[in-house]
Amino acid sequence: MIRYRPAADVGVIDDGDAVYAARLPQGPIVVLAGTAGVIWRAACEEGDGTVADRASGRVDRDTAAIVGAVDEFVADLVVRGLLEPAGGAASARAE
Repeated sequence: MIRYRPAADVGVIDDGDAVYAARLPQGPIVVLAGTAGVIWRAACEEGDGTVADRASGRVDRDTAAIVGAVDEFVADLVVRGLLEPAGGAASARAE
């Protein structure tokens, strides 16, 4: 299980409806609403299982049905510099 956190230069506001994340100071602001916000929150929260495991109950889908899309989305957030593995040395996989 890998947990993520916002990268060191990322500012985040979660208003409950959407997550607003931006690399500071240059941005741009990324608005993560709906399923995207669910995945961000699942990636950053502590808990058992994978990011897909933690997100699946909130989107009423089986983990197996969403794991590929969740892994790709989290990998994209890492590549864009918005998320990083919380452990620092861990690989950037959504497991």
